[in-house]
Amino acid sequence: MGATLPRPVTPIVVKRFGSTLFRGGFAEMNGWRKNMEDANVILCKDTWGFFGVFDGHGGDQCSKFIAKRLYEELEAGPPADDAAMKSMMLKLDQEFADSKLPSGSTGTFTLVKPPDCPGGKYNIRVGNIGDSRVLLGRADGTIVEGPGTDGGLTTDHKPDWPSERERIERTGGFVQFVQGVARVNGDLAVSRCYGDTQYKQTGGPSQEDHPISAGPEMMTIDCDKSDFLCLVCDGISEGNFPNREVIKLAAEELFGNKDGKLPDAGKAAAAVVKKALATGSYDNLSCMIVLFGGGEAGGAELALETGPYDEPTHGGFKKAYEVMVEHSGLNLAQAIELRYDAAREELKEASLAPRQTLETELKAYGDGPPDSLAAGSEERTKWFTDWLAKHEVEYDPDFASMNQEELIDLCHRKPEYMALARAQGLIAPPQIVRIGEVKEVRAAVKECPSLRWTNALKEACGKYGVVIRVDNADKTAQIKVEELGLVCWLPVSVLDEVEEDDDEDEDFPVDKQRVVKVAGIEALKVAVEESAALQWNERFAEACDQTGTVLRDDPGDGTSKVRFPPPIGFTAWFPSSMLATVEGATVEGSDAASTDADGESETTVASDAGKLAVDIDKADATTDGEKNEPDAKRLRVE
Repeated sequence: MGATLPRPVTPIVVKRFGSTLFRGGFAEMNGWRKNMEDANVILCKDTWGFFGVFDGHGGDQCSKFIAKRLYEELEAGPPADDAAMKSMMLKLDQEFADSKLPSGSTGTFTLVKPPDCPGGKYNIRVGNIGDSRVLLGRADGTIVEGPGTDGGLTTDHKPDWPSERERIERTGGFVQFVQGVARVNGDLAVSRCYGDTQYKQTGGPSQEDHPISAGPEMMTIDCDKSDFLCLVCDGISEGNFPNREVIKLAAEELFGNKDGKLPDAGKAAAAVVKKALATGSYDNLSCMIVLFGGGEAGGAELALETGPYDEPTHGGFKKAYEVMVEHSGLNLAQAIELRYDAAREELKEASLAPRQTLETELKAYGDGPPDSLAAGSEERTKWFTDWLAKHEVEYDPDFASMNQEELIDLCHRKPEYMALARAQGLIAPPQIVRIGEVKEVRAAVKECPSLRWTNALKEACGKYGVVIRVDNADKTAQIKVEELGLVCWLPVSVLDEVEEDDDEDEDFPVDKQRVVKVAGIEALKVAVEESAALQWNERFAEACDQTGTVLRDDPGDGTSKVRFPPPIGFTAWFPSSMLATVEGATVEGSDAASTDADGESETTVASDAGKLAVDIDKADATTDGEKNEPDAKRLRVE
């Protein structure tokens, strides 16, 4: 599922469209997720239309890439048939693979053509890759029963579906149930998607003959002008919101009014999104509704339905909220102003429980902006800009976008991020060193053009410190000496590395060690997050689907210590449930898995003089100066 926020981000961006053949609406909400990863395509032409919803995972790179390229490809005209449609989708998937970008995306889409003669049927060509859905509804609120999942036109591509499982196993993958969910290689919960190229390395030569395929499943259906299409991401279906209920709610919003107004597909799509959140979805939420016959859009082409800004000091919440409102063309202060005014209007007619919630929300704004300031004026919007600035935001850091220098600086300014960065394998475990004696250090400092001898350095001589970072350009290291409250730079040559004590029990004797295979990344992440003894480390990804040797089991918390030979070359604790014993495999000696070809340790290669090793790729180490307790050692690789 991915990381979630303390509260859902509930503003809804609504798009409406109208043309000679179609009219409709699209609504999207970030929800509980930290990032919005959905994308969409709405393309209305004189003789046809293309509509699609693309649900990203592991980032938004893939969904955005596919949506952008589809606009470009379809400008040349629609694919002539199912084979041409499939060819286009596979072509785009290969382009994304060639880009080397991370992430993946499901996609569901329709190509719609009008009747050949008055009173005829609309022709809908439906394609699906993954577990987003296309539904067809009638004006009376009933679903047009399709051949797919829960009466839809599309079938969710799940790994345990017989035909999907056959392809997965035939092409070198396997299906494993993790906490009741079927996953490809114990990891990915869908069997078809764009991207996710790590699952497309076996099988072939056809692109469709991989454990994960971007080949769409196609079907065609005719419908009446009074029917409507509903395309939804899997977030709509994730909670307790069946397809038939989706269609019923959408039809009520579209056709339930008796005042002669045009059906508002944007409002209907927003109602579906809100209902999905209320019925238990924790995913991003997207819904597209397409009406046949053409005409006006039925409302503003782009609008924002506001939502409470009730976590003003949480950086992740602020970022997600800001990104969503920018989709509507507003900045954060403008959106907050709209929300403030909307909440005041809602309060006038609210019943007891909603009234209390709204009063609490509005209380955060104090007396609010002066009544003399006109709504939307530059002065009034500035009041909300200033209100935002009063909150000290605790940012939820995006480590992936930082370079090593920025990450180290952040962790020393905000020590609470240190454990998180280490758990993700982005900052090395602390290196403890003993600084040389005065005579040695003074001589080395004087020989280094970038350093200057001071009395503070003299006081540090002979003391113990921890390495913050290493500068390989001049072979110096920044050291924190806790005893003196001193941070200083010293030549690497005068630093003796001190190994930390490990007071845990001895490893298994060699004849009792066993070889195991680690589960896939998604399953492993879930198990690690549920373990009180462990935290996720990005280096764990290197061990997924690989074999290692169990050195020790801890029945108390259900973990096992596993050593991996080079080229992985590290030892770490894993959930025992994620380790499958490899029958018949043997351990090749007590030292075989712990040393490389030259007999050096996989994790630390000491210099000849016994001083601190300088590894150009891994030397940027940092610490908060606190010695790890034994249990804390499970939060990092060794």
